[in-house]
Amino acid sequence: MSDANQNSKPQTSAPATDAPPMPANTPAGDQAGPAGRKARILIVEDEPWDAELAQRLLTSAGLDFTAVVVATRAPFLEQLAAFRPDVILSDYHLPGFSGAAALEITREQCPDVPFIVWSGVLGDEAAVALIKQGATDYVLKDRPARLPSAIGRALAEADQRAQLAQLDEQVREAQRLASLGQLGAAEAAMSLTRRLLAAAREEVTAADSPA
Repeated sequence: MSDANQNSKPQTSAPATDAPPMPANTPAGDQAGPAGRKARILIVEDEPWDAELAQRLLTSAGLDFTAVVVATRAPFLEQLAAFRPDVILSDYHLPGFSGAAALEITREQCPDVPFIVWSGVLGDEAAVALIKQGATDYVLKDRPARLPSAIGRALAEADQRAQLAQLDEQVREAQRLASLGQLGAAEAAMSLTRRLLAAAREEVTAADSPA
C-alpha cells in the first residue's frame, strides 16, 4: 500500500482545505507519476463522494499519486503554492467558486499545469469554451471511466513539454558556450542534450507501444 494520505493533505504539509477527510486508499500503482515519482493531484470538489470516486478510479487504474482536496478559492490558492500540483482536477460548479475561475487562476499562476474539468452538468458549449480558455480536457461524471486515461495523458504530455524545454535550454547553452570559444564545455552540453533526447525518444516509444 502507498503512504499517500487521502485526508485532503499532502505528505509534507498540513492541509488548507475545507473538504471533509477521506480514507487513505492510494496504493503504489503500475503507472508512475512525473519523473517516476508520485503525481500530485489537486482536486477542486465540494462533494466528498465525487472526490473519493475520482481517487478510487485513479487507484484502480494503477496511478501512483497523492491528492489534496479543496472546495473554495482560498485553499485553492494556498495549495497551488504549497502543494505544487502536477495536475488539477476541478468540478465546474462550486459554492462561491467555479471551475472557470480556478482555470483562470491556474493559467495566470502556473500555466504549465494541466487542468481537467470534472463535471456532471457541463454542456457542449461550456466545454468548448473551457478548452479555448486553456483547459486540457474535461470528463463527465456520468462517464467517469475515462478519468484515469485523461489524467495519465495530461501528465505524460506535461512531462514531454518539460523535457523539450530542458532540451531547448541545453541547446541554447551549448550554442552560447561555442560562441565564446569554450568548445569543450559546448561539446559536454551537447552530449547531455543528446542523452536527454534519447531518453525522451525512449519514453515516447514506450508510451506508443501496446500494453
